[in-house]
Amino acid sequence: MSEVLVLHGSPGSGKSTLAGVIAELLRVEGKAHAVIDLDEISLIFPSPGRDFALRNLGAIWPHYAAVPGLRLIVPSVIADEAELVAFRAAVPCDRFLVCELTAPRPVLEERVTAREPNEFWRDRLRYFLDLFGSRTDLDRIRDFEVSTHDRPVGDAAREVIAKAGW
Repeated sequence: MSEVLVLHGSPGSGKSTLAGVIAELLRVEGKAHAVIDLDEISLIFPSPGRDFALRNLGAIWPHYAAVPGLRLIVPSVIADEAELVAFRAAVPCDRFLVCELTAPRPVLEERVTAREPNEFWRDRLRYFLDLFGSRTDLDRIRDFEVSTHDRPVGDAAREVIAKAGW
């Protein structure tokens, strides 16, 4: 049995950070797991398009799915409902969940501003914050929400694990 949990959310919501903490908690419990960061498997210039990461994920998924009881954690932004369908198709599994990570806009902006190396990237991520904040489909994308604001990251990670039933 394999399960996929997508940590979905706005830039700065803590997707990558939380993926690492969840992985560590699962390791301590001795549970089979993996983390695949779609950003990392799609670093190529010039960009071949948004679907490149999902095609890569689909190509490597059978190797991961062969691990008994695997729980796969994927930090990513799901662009829309069509991409959610493509995501599910890339990783056929026994259970597929989407957890939307949330935080107030000023917190998200502070986080992305602090981590980006220059104003070009800060402006780009602010644009994506605006784009994400204007979405009207998020309730159709996510299975559940977890706030990453004003609490230790370990608490948020434990909440994700509990809500995922892991």
